[in-house]
Amino acid sequence: MSLIQFHQHSLKHRRKFITHSFQIILLALVYGSSLTGCGDTSNVSPPPAGPGPLSIATNSPLPSGTVNQPYAAVVGGSGGTTPYTWSLASGSPALPAGLSLNATTGAIVGTPTALITTTPIFRLQDASSPAGFVQKPLTISILTTPQVLSMTTASLPKGIVNQPYPNTTLAATGGIRPYTWSVNPALPNGLQLNVVSSGTISGTPLAGTEGTTNHTFTVTDSTNPINQTSDRQLSLTISVVVPPLTIVLPAGNTLPNGRVNEPYSEAFEASGGTQPYAWSVSPALPDWLALDESTGSLTGTPPTRGTLSRIYTVRDSTLPTNLTASRSISLRIRN
Repeated sequence: MSLIQFHQHSLKHRRKFITHSFQIILLALVYGSSLTGCGDTSNVSPPPAGPGPLSIATNSPLPSGTVNQPYAAVVGGSGGTTPYTWSLASGSPALPAGLSLNATTGAIVGTPTALITTTPIFRLQDASSPAGFVQKPLTISILTTPQVLSMTTASLPKGIVNQPYPNTTLAATGGIRPYTWSVNPALPNGLQLNVVSSGTISGTPLAGTEGTTNHTFTVTDSTNPINQTSDRQLSLTISVVVPPLTIVLPAGNTLPNGRVNEPYSEAFEASGGTQPYAWSVSPALPDWLALDESTGSLTGTPPTRGTLSRIYTVRDSTLPTNLTASRSISLRIRN
């Protein structure tokens, strides 16, 4: 071999080595391998994560239904590989009579024909190979035809600027619980309505909210598939000055008489100030008689006749200094 031929042969093999080395580097970059001499591959993105674990996302209980009324609900899944297949597990209680489960969508539809509370076990299977599945019990109740929903709160207590508003819970009857609440227009600044279940108005009216405003309160029940609603307009008055606190019941200085060995029950009442109130008595009552500090109720069963004279005090929630009112009141026990 001449010197020129040897040089050409050597150059050819060097080109092959460089080409193969470049291919190895490319493979290392693509697959994230750590090959000696291939350079830094720390910026290579990892492959996308697979689907999360298969699960039934709907929680118990399912919406309640009503006998002879159309019903509709959906059980949902997450994770795994779609499409899903829905069924009831082997040995599971059946759905209420008149309802069926859509194997593709998880929809439960139909018109239930009988009262029942039951807990079917739902089975969710995915499309992976081999297929995965999970099971979950979900309670469903079919109730009688609900009574007409009606909001029963007739009035709202007055509020005072910069004083805690008396916690007020709106009330309703009929329909199917739980209820949700709404109000229009919005309450004065500083007051809030708990819209879920409780319907409680709370907060502290801010400066500039004094005056009387009208608000329409709406309660919505859980009747399925069409909710019932009921509304009522109520006036809300916010004052600037805290009215004087007074004990209004009893009207005089004596309570109605009690009788020996007969249960006794009366209640003090106050007006003005800032609710809620707290009641106390001095000196202490005898063991058979009790005063409820929050309601002002006086209850017990007297064992003997006699007359009890005590000083009863009511304290309000006005800030920064509570108001108080006291009165000496007597209770006479007869045979």
